[in-house]
Amino acid sequence: MQKLRFTGLVVLTLTLLFLLSFGVAAETMTIATASDALTLDPLMLSETPTLAVNFNIFEGLIYLDNKMDIQPGLATSWENEDDLTWVFHLRQGVTFHNGDDFTAEDVKFSLERAQNHPKSQFKSSVAEIDSITVRDEHTVAVKTKYPYPLLLRKICSIYIYSKDYVEANSDQHLQNNPIGTGPYQLSSWSKDEKMVLSYYEDYWGERPEVDKAILKPISNPATRVASLLSGEVDVLMDLPVQDVERVSQADGVKVIQRPGLRLIFLGMNTQEGPFADVKVRKAVYHAINEDAIIEHVMNGHAYPAGQFYPDDVFGFNPDVKRVAYDPEKAKELLAEAGYPDGFSIKFDSSNDRYINDGQIAQAIAIQLARVGIDVELNVQTKSAHFDKILSRNTNFYLLGWTNSNGDGSGSFEGLLHTPDDQYGRFNLGNYSNPEVDALVEKAAKTLDEKKRSELLQQAVKIAMDEVAQIPLHYQQQLYAVKENVEWVPRPDKYLRIYSMGFSE
Repeated sequence: MQKLRFTGLVVLTLTLLFLLSFGVAAETMTIATASDALTLDPLMLSETPTLAVNFNIFEGLIYLDNKMDIQPGLATSWENEDDLTWVFHLRQGVTFHNGDDFTAEDVKFSLERAQNHPKSQFKSSVAEIDSITVRDEHTVAVKTKYPYPLLLRKICSIYIYSKDYVEANSDQHLQNNPIGTGPYQLSSWSKDEKMVLSYYEDYWGERPEVDKAILKPISNPATRVASLLSGEVDVLMDLPVQDVERVSQADGVKVIQRPGLRLIFLGMNTQEGPFADVKVRKAVYHAINEDAIIEHVMNGHAYPAGQFYPDDVFGFNPDVKRVAYDPEKAKELLAEAGYPDGFSIKFDSSNDRYINDGQIAQAIAIQLARVGIDVELNVQTKSAHFDKILSRNTNFYLLGWTNSNGDGSGSFEGLLHTPDDQYGRFNLGNYSNPEVDALVEKAAKTLDEKKRSELLQQAVKIAMDEVAQIPLHYQQQLYAVKENVEWVPRPDKYLRIYSMGFSE
């Protein structure tokens, strides 16, 4: 009998056939986050860690890529039929995680849910939509109330739901049992302990390298760092600023740094109490030594802010600067406002939401004490903090805001417009100036980019002259990963697991 001889080529061919028959081993990415998502119904909370998770489960008609440029999502193309009408052509062959087919009815339902649900935090994103019409199973026409250049960037934040699934379930059920069209579906969730996302086998796009993502919320910074250095996790979100140097020198890991869009600021009740007087707000602004906070609390990993968004956001006003640290000027203004001996105020802050948020609050309290303002700190976990301030049960608070669509209108509509059913969902200090409102609303209707920028810049100047809020700094994004992890973080801090992988 002739003996079989296996050449190298034959062995390689058999190996490939084996792998094709049984599948290549799935890649699992373990990620340590600073906090868990608060809901898996993305319409209910405009909060970055929550949206960062939902970004993998749900999809919108379009999305912003890592350069904040518009890309096709569930819509493959779109055009303006006239000045008011946008026609979206939908991707075919898409299914939700429960097997429901994705159709134009789901788009219409999702946009209207964002408009009409009483708890929707995205009303301003769809406020200028006048009507939504299903033309056929894969075509939707969206008509705006007036020519609206911001529509595409606005609806990036609206994720698409299965109409049938939502109508068949309660809001409470939806918060814990998401059904989207995204590349990952929820496999399990033990709140504040572990969430497992698994690749959806019928996803319409290319298969990602990561088949399973394990998200571990670890609020304690030291424990989070230890989890990476011990090899327990592959990716560490929100590397503590005090650990950057130490971690960068560790074997087998690398640190990723990039400028961020998130503003950390102080909000005040501008309608009653001491902060109703603009002189008091200006006094507090002058009393804060932000350079010292950046140096000693943030270890240099932040950028001082003088307005509501950084200079790479459309509508930035280069003429508006941060006021000088001047405690004597602060005391003069307090005296002019009728508070020569200062006053007492409760200050609400989280201690596990933003980088060193609790320490920032403590530093602010110490600095304000030097000008006679006695601060009672109320520092809580982010869930308790948001419960309190979102009920508008606060007079002085710390908050962060990311301008995720790259246009200044987003900050104004969410943070500074007079609160109503459409605007000011996070204007928790109830700042109100009809002139600012008019400028923002006019900018939204202005197609000429130069004129629109000028309108937003005017609004910035007025609101900062009145110290509508006190900007502190823009965060620097800090991450640490195992040496073999390939990942380019997004400027908005959304965690796109689909783009993550491992080097060979």
